[in-house]
Amino acid sequence: MAKSSEESPARRTFMMVVIGLISTVIGIALAVPILGEVLSPLFKKRDIVWTKLSAVSDLEKISPLTPKFIPVYFKVKEGWSINTLPRQVIVVKDITGDLHFFSNQCTHLGCPLHWIPARQKFMCPCHGGMFNVLGEVVGGPPPRPLYEWIHKIDKGSVFIQNKFLDNPKERGI
Repeated sequence: MAKSSEESPARRTFMMVVIGLISTVIGIALAVPILGEVLSPLFKKRDIVWTKLSAVSDLEKISPLTPKFIPVYFKVKEGWSINTLPRQVIVVKDITGDLHFFSNQCTHLGCPLHWIPARQKFMCPCHGGMFNVLGEVVGGPPPRPLYEWIHKIDKGSVFIQNKFLDNPKERGI
């Protein structure tokens, strides 16, 4: 009998370790789908939507090489709610009459741009990036020209998509 009482603590320890391992496996099996559900919005692509910007007739009145800032609001479904994302579009008519629709964000760190009429340039107040009226980099640290919005003309109106022409990401902004 003395022998079985000596083996008892070892048996208890073994059972506690086995029960602990089983509990850990069950906990992990339950945590993985819960964490996946909680973290999935971080990896979901934003919806691609079209929003009316303006009538073509209004934009044709813009003077060549003079930018016009137009606010645009994208209604995008995120999770269970529909959010309104305000953005700024810079509309520029070049000397041939073609319209360009640029983002108002610097391509360096995304700061909002300001138009300096005396210099005929867009300037980033954060790090001094400068762009000419057609969105090309003319000074400072920006690595690429201004992003241009995807757009279409339909029934006399210009529509803007919440996506850029040369953006490598395939998701909405």
